[in-house]
Amino acid sequence: MGMNYYTRTKECPTCEHKPEGIHLGKSSMGWQFSFQYNGGEYYKNVPEMKKWLESKEIEDENGDPVTHKEFWDMVKAKQKKKNLNHAEYMHKEYPTHEKEYIIDGYSFSDCWFS
Repeated sequence: MGMNYYTRTKECPTCEHKPEGIHLGKSSMGWQFSFQYNGGEYYKNVPEMKKWLESKEIEDENGDPVTHKEFWDMVKAKQKKKNLNHAEYMHKEYPTHEKEYIIDGYSFSDCWFS
């Protein structure tokens, strides 16, 4: 069982339309946090992601708010060596798979996942 995390751009002040969430990644038991790469559109590594997220709200897949501190503390806790790195696993099991990246030791995926 896991939990997905998202951010949204601001809702439209005129019509109050709430835009689709931007998938940040997933926390799964026994795995390091798996970041969603999103084609590199918003960030290309963790430091860029932190900067990009500074003015944005984070929520879990249930729509519950998550503070930046809670989110980054969870990511740090999941980074333990004993937890599996999804990108490393994919490279080992599926060597021709090209959309999984290890960036500064973190797992990023450019494939849709939930």
